Amino acid sequence: MSHILVPDHPREETERLLGHAQHCRRLATSVIEEALIEQLVTLAKSYEAKATLLRASCDLSH
Repeated sequence: MSHILVPDHPREETERLLGHAQHCRRLATSVIEEALIEQLVTLAKSYEAKATLLRASCDLSH
């Protein structure tokens, strides 16, 4: 099982992580270098996974 540090404001942190993911995805559409696109998409997926884990661990399903 994964362990994460729970921030003081998990809802806001979840939104921040998802915002970073969206930003990475937007950047990925604006570059032409395939390796950079892959890195940005991977980073976006990482942010989304962290947000999902945080949401689940803090029961932020509402």
